[in-house]
Amino acid sequence: MSTNIQKWEKKDIAIKDLSLWDENPRFPEEYFSKTESELIEYFLRKKEFKIDSFAKEVAKEFDLPQLERIVVFQYKGKNIVLEGNRRLIVYKLLLNPVLTSNPSSKTLFESLQRQTKIKDSFGLEANVTTIKDEGLRFVDRKHNRGNNEVGWGEPERRNFAVRRSHGGSKDILRVELANAVKRLSLPDSIKEAVLSRGLVTTFYRIVDSISARKKLGYEVSESGTLGIKDQKKFDSLLKVIAYNIWAKKDFNGEDVDSRSLNKTRAIESYISGIQVKNATRVDNEIKKSTKETLFGEQVILTPARTKSNQLSGERKYLINSSIYIQSFRINDIYDELRKKIEVDNAPNAVAVLFRVFMECSIDCYIDTHKLKIKDDTKLAGKILKVVDHLEDAIALRRLAEEGNKTPTPEEFKKVKEKVKFKNMRRVATKDNNSILSVETFHDFVHDYKTSPIPSELKKYWENLDSFFVALWSSFATVKKKKSK
Repeated sequence: MSTNIQKWEKKDIAIKDLSLWDENPRFPEEYFSKTESELIEYFLRKKEFKIDSFAKEVAKEFDLPQLERIVVFQYKGKNIVLEGNRRLIVYKLLLNPVLTSNPSSKTLFESLQRQTKIKDSFGLEANVTTIKDEGLRFVDRKHNRGNNEVGWGEPERRNFAVRRSHGGSKDILRVELANAVKRLSLPDSIKEAVLSRGLVTTFYRIVDSISARKKLGYEVSESGTLGIKDQKKFDSLLKVIAYNIWAKKDFNGEDVDSRSLNKTRAIESYISGIQVKNATRVDNEIKKSTKETLFGEQVILTPARTKSNQLSGERKYLINSSIYIQSFRINDIYDELRKKIEVDNAPNAVAVLFRVFMECSIDCYIDTHKLKIKDDTKLAGKILKVVDHLEDAIALRRLAEEGNKTPTPEEFKKVKEKVKFKNMRRVATKDNNSILSVETFHDFVHDYKTSPIPSELKKYWENLDSFFVALWSSFATVKKKKSK
């Protein structure tokens, strides 16, 4: 029997048999050991918890199966809910509105109770454990790691609205316009940036205007679809607009952003100045501004800001991936780099901590997998040893998944070539001129003349992200083998 089965069980538990967790981080310490009614009143008072609106949604979708199980810690005969306290409060009030003394809340829940016709036997699906630390792992994953979820931007939300057949004509139009940008002959990094959260509002503000519809030569049907008079002209002008939004400047040096184009007259003025012939200039500017970095990648420098305009520049923190890290100390470092220390505000601190995170991760892998390393092996040598071992493991797993458990050397070599962590191997290079070499990371710590650049630090992480995700994912495999 596996360890997980011993630690956890799944069951339905009646609302009346579930208890709120008074040590929930949402509560101040003075609420420890407070009564259920006092805990409920606290949640209702805090408008940011949105209990009323949440309750209305629960009632509206009451016929749907539960999307997510609550997490229950069984202790001294009580079923304490570690994860799902907002839901529990909503259901408790639906069953028993008198649990609150607030007249407006009581009236609301009495109304919702009649709407849902909820019964005393109603229960919530739960993951149940008698080990508190096991339950807290769920809490940590949900609230500190975002449950490995990635939120939707405006294009995704509009796609969903349209595909669900509830999207209005405006939703459909904007999906059409976004798709038109995706078809343009522009680098993916520019198209992705224009349709990202930071710039997409400006994009729609311009292209969905009356003046833009006239200039680009498109009409909108009642269903929201586009009717384009001259496709070549439309694509050329849209290309110019997308490039200007990305560069945040037009070809006259005027600002193109949400602040400068916040009025109809300003948009009309901008639209009147764009020309079909400028599409060729866009191509020339992109060609002129494209540089090959030592990462082996093409990076486009914006003429307006003369620095990398990759999506990495939009984020505040170094790490943008959710990684489950079993080592407490390394997890603390990861946590600081992911959501506590802003790169632009403290590039030196981030650079040094990045170096520490890398070396600690490598050493932890070596210890966990019991790799044989000479005592005098330097970091570059350790990196190559770990990369080789990790690539071998991934290649063997892929072959096994394909049903090939005894591959020939040629088959193994072919698959391993596909899973190589080339960027991490560059870190171990002896070329002191390589930006991504381990010497650069050493210099961040020891050389008073080396100053880390925030945008480059973010790019370093993007180049090494897949390696660290794979490295830490491998620990779960080791743990699983040990538990058998």
